[in-house]
Amino acid sequence: MSKKDFYQTLGVTKSSSPDEIKKAYRKLAMQYHPDKNQGNKKAEDKFKEISEAYEILSDAEKKKNYDMFGHAGAGGNPFGGGQQGNPFGRGGNPFGGGAAGGFGQADINDLFGDIFGEAFGGARAKSSSQQRPRQNSKGADLRYTLTITFEEASTGCEKVISFVRQVGNKEEAAKLSVTVPAGVKEGQRLKLTEEGDKPSSATAGDLYVIINLQEHLLFKREEADVLLDLPVKYTEAILGTDVEIPTLSGKVQIKIPAGTYSGQVLRLKGKGFPRIGGIGSGDMLVRLLIDTPQKTNTRQKELLEELNRYAEETPLVKTYKEKLESLLRSRK
Repeated sequence: MSKKDFYQTLGVTKSSSPDEIKKAYRKLAMQYHPDKNQGNKKAEDKFKEISEAYEILSDAEKKKNYDMFGHAGAGGNPFGGGQQGNPFGRGGNPFGGGAAGGFGQADINDLFGDIFGEAFGGARAKSSSQQRPRQNSKGADLRYTLTITFEEASTGCEKVISFVRQVGNKEEAAKLSVTVPAGVKEGQRLKLTEEGDKPSSATAGDLYVIINLQEHLLFKREEADVLLDLPVKYTEAILGTDVEIPTLSGKVQIKIPAGTYSGQVLRLKGKGFPRIGGIGSGDMLVRLLIDTPQKTNTRQKELLEELNRYAEETPLVKTYKEKLESLLRSRK
């Protein structure tokens, strides 16, 4: 089967600029990347096709040979043999080495870091307008997505991150310790000055660490407050009880008052997140949800029927009936 034209694969033309070719590849690669299409063989094959096309058309010499000799010249030598023209190297592995025509390690770091860094939490992501820094200009700013727990956001923490940056003309594997302040919010940026790309004759760029809060099993966050939905048995809501609940800083006992209604909110002062740059902390808001059984046995039903005979009208039902009567009178 003949190979598809590389220009057609990327949806560009021979007159397209390098930026236009890269933009077209970026869009397709984001769509067909294996991390976003796990188990999809067609997407995997498509990703290989567009990566092969980009590997050739993004290299001026290889593009020139391809324009002159077609696929025979795609590997840079139209008269040679072997695996030239295969950007995935030996065995079709995009991260493998040793095969002629495959990506080198520096190429892989640059290509996948620049294209996918921000989408998948890496530190090589840059805006579409940022390329390698020009001489006598500031180095490129980098981004790194750091995931932390609610508890770590509450107390603050130290995290060591690993990422790749450009130092001079080489890629460098870097490790940095990041201080995360207490009370940090989702999406907040922590700036590490001059820890980005470091050109040999210009000021280093900055590294921006973007905070991602891991989803909590029980808590939700609203500004500095912590929200907790607490199910309560209907008998406990009627009679009242004491319940132990978790907070960001440990367990506490709270009192469920007798006659509690569903949706009632109990406020625990100072049990939320610290306010950055402010005074004190938010609160913990515990919303009580009255939980009724789906089934009752014969004895339970007898007791409930007896209770119902002697039960007084409850506040919410009474308020609803009063509003309903008022509404019906206004319609007469």
